[in-house]
Amino acid sequence: MLLTLNELEKSENQIYKNLEEGFYRFPEGDTESERFELRIKSIQRINDIVMSHRYVMAIYDNNRAKYDPIYKEFNEHHLNMFDEISEKNKHLARMSFPNYNWKEEMEQVKIIANESLIINLWATIEQFTNRTLNLINPDEKASHRWDILKNKFINNKIDITTINSYDNINELRVVNNKIKHLYFVDEQLAQFENFKNSQGKSLNLISFNLQDYITTSYHFLVTLINKAGESIYYPK
Repeated sequence: MLLTLNELEKSENQIYKNLEEGFYRFPEGDTESERFELRIKSIQRINDIVMSHRYVMAIYDNNRAKYDPIYKEFNEHHLNMFDEISEKNKHLARMSFPNYNWKEEMEQVKIIANESLIINLWATIEQFTNRTLNLINPDEKASHRWDILKNKFINNKIDITTINSYDNINELRVVNNKIKHLYFVDEQLAQFENFKNSQGKSLNLISFNLQDYITTSYHFLVTLINKAGESIYYPK
């Protein structure tokens, strides 16, 4: 089960523990109330994304528990031939065998839920990064181009690449782009440690580190919002 921020605080998640100190710093001084509002809203948005995924997966688990015995019997009746169907031919098997199609539909629900979580996490990063920039300098225009956004922050004396969770967020950005535009691991995505042995693979065959993306999304936005002005540290 994927964890929200409150659940992470009570967990043994190592990524969270490595970043934990960043969550104990809060906005202070100029724009304190505006930045505190952004902090709360960004956390709540990520919480909502996690809970949406959890609801979908609860239905998936329930349906799979009911269907697995039926599919097992069906597959055995056909001498387990569906275990050997390649990715290339799955669409033909789905068209020809309703029981196999039902099984694949359920697996696609899980895949699409995972991909949707990634896309929504990245949309949240983009939205709140732009909102933070606007708070720093209302004359700055919003942008969906990450390189442009980074430069805008540098122009306002904030280097977002120094945030401890930046590398994970940058990976999230690239994964999001590949889901939406290519749907396989290309040379750019293969440069990340999690994908270095998967170049050429379709993304529906990849197991994403979803909890890492969630945990670091919380941290990145909380830290960026703090960097937009003064902050104060409250020890645990």
